[in-house]
Amino acid sequence: MNTEKFNLSKARKEAEKHEKKSVSLVNELKINKKEENEDFLEEELEAKYWRDLYKEKLDEIKDDEDFKKAAIKDLENDIKLGKNGNSRNVNWALRTISALKNLSLYKEEFKEKIKEIKDDEDFKNAAINNLENHIKSSKNGNGGNANWALRVISAFKNLSLYKEEFKEKLKEIKEDENLKNAVIDYLENRINLGKNGSGLNATWALRTISALKDLDIYKKEMKEKVEEIKDDEYFKETALKDLENDIKKGKNGNSGNANCALKTISALKNISEFWQDLAQEKMANMARDNKESEDIPKRPEIR
Repeated sequence: MNTEKFNLSKARKEAEKHEKKSVSLVNELKINKKEENEDFLEEELEAKYWRDLYKEKLDEIKDDEDFKKAAIKDLENDIKLGKNGNSRNVNWALRTISALKNLSLYKEEFKEKIKEIKDDEDFKNAAINNLENHIKSSKNGNGGNANWALRVISAFKNLSLYKEEFKEKLKEIKEDENLKNAVIDYLENRINLGKNGSGLNATWALRTISALKDLDIYKKEMKEKVEEIKDDEYFKETALKDLENDIKKGKNGNSGNANCALKTISALKNISEFWQDLAQEKMANMARDNKESEDIPKRPEIR
């Protein structure tokens, strides 16, 4: 009897290898610990981690025509429904267009879509009314709506849309402690759920952090949260698996997942830039702490 066909060890190894794809990528993006301690600030290393991750995933989708078609189809549907007063779709459209701009992706389609919405009063009214409702409920402790409000205001800023309303709403949220507490509580909950294996909540947390970075608010709390996830490899692996799932489904024609992936990749880029800002701030403090700034060696380049 030939027992070779009953040997499942090879198949099992292949399955395990596929299962660990996300974990492997996380590990590949790490830099040798000895090199870290000797040459780089931890903020620089964390900036590199998120930068490499966003570039890896952007490269994966940018030339994939199936993914692109799915993303644009979803965006067009959101814009159409937004013009008919559907405020939820208005917000989705704004955030998708904002991600395209941040990633310098699909430039022709981006220009076409931003032109389509910027002078459409029905679309604008739906966006502003929905934002006002979210801000109102946020002040009463609704963290989910607070998160929505932040992301939409962030999109206004990134797209240079509705400038008067943007300034008014940003001022309103910056000065409201109840809204701030709702945002931070929401973010803490998403991070905790991400640490417990929820990929959706992990990526939601990343997008909330990204919006805070865009709006330059709640800096102390934001820094605390990025510090919290910095050394949590399971959180990172969980978020990465969720992103990879969205990319895979987007390539198979799922429009909603395609645009979720775009928003997450955009968030990775912003988080990388936030860490780089922290590195620059630390280096500036180091210079001030030395009587002669020349004592600080030139930073090595992180490739």
